[in-house]
Amino acid sequence: MPPPIQENTNSQTYHSNQDPPPSIMKDITTDEVDGGEDCTVPDGETGQLTLLTLPPELLLNIISYLNARFVVHQLSLVCKELHQLISDDATWKIRISKRWPNQYPIIPVEDEEFNWKLACMEREEQWHLWTANQDMEYFSLTNGHFGEIDTVHLMQNGELCISGSRDRSFCVWDLRRLDQANQENSIKAAQVKSMDGHKGWVWHVTSRDNVVCTSSWDQWINLWDANYDFERIQGFKGSSAFLCSILHEREVIAGAYDKHVYVFDKRDRNQGSTLKLRMHKKPVLAIASDESYIISGSEDSTINVFDRRAGKTYKTVRLDKFPLCMSYGLGQLWVGKKNGQVDVIDPTHGKFEVVQTYDVGHAGKVTDINHSLGSVITCSTDSTIRIHEPNHNPATFRTIDCQSSLASLHTNTNVLAAAGSDCCVKIWRPVREPESEEVATARALERKEQHVPPDLVWVPL
Repeated sequence: MPPPIQENTNSQTYHSNQDPPPSIMKDITTDEVDGGEDCTVPDGETGQLTLLTLPPELLLNIISYLNARFVVHQLSLVCKELHQLISDDATWKIRISKRWPNQYPIIPVEDEEFNWKLACMEREEQWHLWTANQDMEYFSLTNGHFGEIDTVHLMQNGELCISGSRDRSFCVWDLRRLDQANQENSIKAAQVKSMDGHKGWVWHVTSRDNVVCTSSWDQWINLWDANYDFERIQGFKGSSAFLCSILHEREVIAGAYDKHVYVFDKRDRNQGSTLKLRMHKKPVLAIASDESYIISGSEDSTINVFDRRAGKTYKTVRLDKFPLCMSYGLGQLWVGKKNGQVDVIDPTHGKFEVVQTYDVGHAGKVTDINHSLGSVITCSTDSTIRIHEPNHNPATFRTIDCQSSLASLHTNTNVLAAAGSDCCVKIWRPVREPESEEVATARALERKEQHVPPDLVWVPL
């Protein structure tokens, strides 16, 4: 049985829509509709009432009842006039503001720098997924670990899950094998690998492409190749336990218990070029980075911003309570703190200023946070996962009680994974249509052409 899901009675009303037909998943340009039909009324038939004779405001009101992705990818192809109306950013900005009137995005943006169509699609999809119980299925993966799970990570479009535990192992789960109609057997089949790759607790897992990066209390960071039976590619040795990490194309950046941030060059097998930065007075608990900055959060209640070009600390942000997790991207930095609150930091133009602090309803520490255009998802030691609106004063529109303390969550392509003290990995994902025989045959042929062994089902198809 899935954990009980509580609905916020203060949530705004949502016009439920049917799922759209298979969408055309590509950008729509004016050139694609040049050969389309002209929906204007022919001469001599000016008295005939058509959809496009309605005022634009009324037409947009009718369109607002349709699924946003269907409108963007299919309705816009009907004719030039609809395409022009649907392509206007103002259409989507108004549509969002009518349904969710609070400021969005939280950090103001210029319209030409923000994809309002994509934002509207993601907001409506997230709202629909988490407010319609029948559209999500739940699995509890209980047979992988005997110790508390401190990290979960989804990759390959949410089809592969990696969990790391205090039993010093990490498990590989092929989520495509999960079957709601046969949970017990499919859960056993989903565990395709259990790796004893460390001598200490596996505290953090991340990935890039098909390379998995595990960080452990044994003072090692290891890289594993998911395409070759999780063969160990490379390892990096530190001076203390590693608590968080980021994997880039040429480097690994990690935060450690010894108060340092390590930057390992993947091309240097002897670690002679390792950069070791002392920027905190206590352990580094969270890390984020881009081409300009390395951002670290510490138990000393500070967030340090290191300027990579200048090679020195650019700014130190002091918080009221220490951060345990961060989510960085889309021109925003969300920080989950010990007191159950979250801070929003504006990183644009090098500001790195706390612009808002929110009480998101947690009674314990916020242990992990993921933000996107469509939602902000948090988990806590209070045993709950909360899905919030990604706007100012983010209302919670779904609360999931997991009955045990949570340490980690991750989302990928509408799949949500979470884990904690009860030693099981929890998976929520959209209900999937049964795979037809033709699709199954095509998948098998593609694996054969790629010379993929049958047991390596986690390789992308």
